Amino acid sequence: MMGIFKRYAAIIAAAALIFTAAVPVSSIGVYAASDKAVVNNTQNTDSAGSADNTGNADSAADLTASQGVTTVTVSSTRINKRLNQKAVIKASITPVSGERTVKLQRYNTSKSKWSTVSTLTASDESGSGQAELRFEVPAEKRKKTTSKWRVYVSKTDNFASAKSKTITITTRNLKSVSLSAKAAVIYRVDGRGRGTMIYTKNSGTERAQASTTKLMTAILAIDSGKLGKNTTVSKHAAATPWGSGKMKAGDKFKNKDLMYAMLMPSSNDAATAVAEMVSGSESKFVKKMNSKAKKLGLTHTHFRNPHGLDADGHYTTAAELAELTAEAYTYPLISEIWNTKVKTIKSLKYKISWTLWTTNAIFGYDSNFKGGKTGTEDNAGCCFAGAYELNGVTYITVVLGSGYGFSRWLDTKKLHSYIKSYAESSY
Repeated sequence: MMGIFKRYAAIIAAAALIFTAAVPVSSIGVYAASDKAVVNNTQNTDSAGSADNTGNADSAADLTASQGVTTVTVSSTRINKRLNQKAVIKASITPVSGERTVKLQRYNTSKSKWSTVSTLTASDESGSGQAELRFEVPAEKRKKTTSKWRVYVSKTDNFASAKSKTITITTRNLKSVSLSAKAAVIYRVDGRGRGTMIYTKNSGTERAQASTTKLMTAILAIDSGKLGKNTTVSKHAAATPWGSGKMKAGDKFKNKDLMYAMLMPSSNDAATAVAEMVSGSESKFVKKMNSKAKKLGLTHTHFRNPHGLDADGHYTTAAELAELTAEAYTYPLISEIWNTKVKTIKSLKYKISWTLWTTNAIFGYDSNFKGGKTGTEDNAGCCFAGAYELNGVTYITVVLGSGYGFSRWLDTKKLHSYIKSYAESSY
């Protein structure tokens, strides 16, 4: 009898070898986490390999024909928190039969590998074959400004290992900054329309924004395609409160010159003239401003005029003003005006000469500073939104409600210093 069993065992082993040759291991897919893409198991690694804290990457032999697909889905691939706030990664694991080992891993740049920070056990308590896990990221493990994380599920006898999509955690406010401003942010621009808040102070509080309003006015003026034409100053525009005194009803200006007048000395009458040039009336232009804000996703921003004088229902937040400023900076004419200290223009009908000086009091103090837009009003206090470039990266700084005098510039310089620390230090 033993001889018969040995012959059957040999036949079974031979059949297994034939099956393995006929169905290569590399043809069996592994679910690549939350991006819902199925990838070849031999590719189921990052550049450093799907390594745990030992640095040993999974090999193709880890996945056999008998092992099924594992899915790891995370709730978010971008987390932006202050260091004193909890950073939580939620993960969904499928399938879970019995128990599965799930690891939270951080990418170690110095060693070019993934290191396990904490481990949880996933169990199917609901009978659905799925488990929901919650990892709290240790603060001491994310002291660097930006860190990379993932959720890794170990293989079992029946199911393959899998990893989530890489999760980027940005830590804000890594050091304290003493500011007079009631609200402030530093916004790192990652791409047009997208960025990351790396420093915030009351960033979501709605506040009056004063003449930083004119950034939206400038954007819409450029979008109108009318800057190559001229505009006749209306009585309404000439009578705008706290105007320049240089704009007379019936006079004419080049539209591009009106842009300089609006953004350099912050002329309110020029802003009204620009609004009328674009839409025919100030009220119609204000509707266009709010429509544009909605398109940009600025849900806590509302305009009542094109210049920024105090008005009920005229507000923004430091965070949303930073996003608007980042959008404005993508317009070459706006960045050109920000970098102009003095310019002389002349009206076309009455030939009134007008020398424009920037309201930027720290113009040229640092070559990385690319200018911006000021604003001053009773409700708003002193405001500034501008750009700072370092190592090829653009940062937007915003201060709202700074004290009078030189306070907004001291605040802005402190934010620039923070940017340097952020970019040059590993914390």
